Amino acid sequence: MRFSVNYGYESGYESSVLRYNKFMKTSLTAGAQQAGDEHIQCEVQVSQTRFKRIPNPEGPDSAVGNFFLKLDVTALQEAIYIPISIASGKKPTGFVYQIEGTAEGEISTTDISCRGEGVSNVTLGTLLYAKIPVGSTATFRIQIEMKGKWGKEYKIVINRVNYKLDPSDARYKKFDTAIGTKVLKLR
Repeated sequence: MRFSVNYGYESGYESSVLRYNKFMKTSLTAGAQQAGDEHIQCEVQVSQTRFKRIPNPEGPDSAVGNFFLKLDVTALQEAIYIPISIASGKKPTGFVYQIEGTAEGEISTTDISCRGEGVSNVTLGTLLYAKIPVGSTATFRIQIEMKGKWGKEYKIVINRVNYKLDPSDARYKKFDTAIGTKVLKLR
């Protein structure tokens, strides 16, 4: 099964596929190759970055950077429920990320999807969860587009994965980690 959620903030842009071009850089390790706790194991399969320069005749140029992570999450002891969502704040979300860079950056879109053998979806209220049975692996495809300044460097770091052992639990279990993309140099 495949589930997809697109959080678009800029009209005219929507893409669920990050296509290869000559400016794209690929890393199979992306900061942390593999990490986990007693309930989940996370492993980065692919990390890609690319950018597009936006000329500005009236001032400094800007750029749009794209970050892509393909992340496998395995349930180790019992079924787990991960919200199929990504955010940079303290919202109830599955993956929490931050932008690190040499200048301010602004997120324009995020997109996350999930698939895997035996993985199903559960909706509780307004939240969509991926239910990962024990011993199964779900593959999350995370794409983030950001606006940055030409000549600067940026990277995205997922610093927490929130999950539940029962979707009706009031609180999330938190797996604190540092899964980072490669540094994207906008030059």
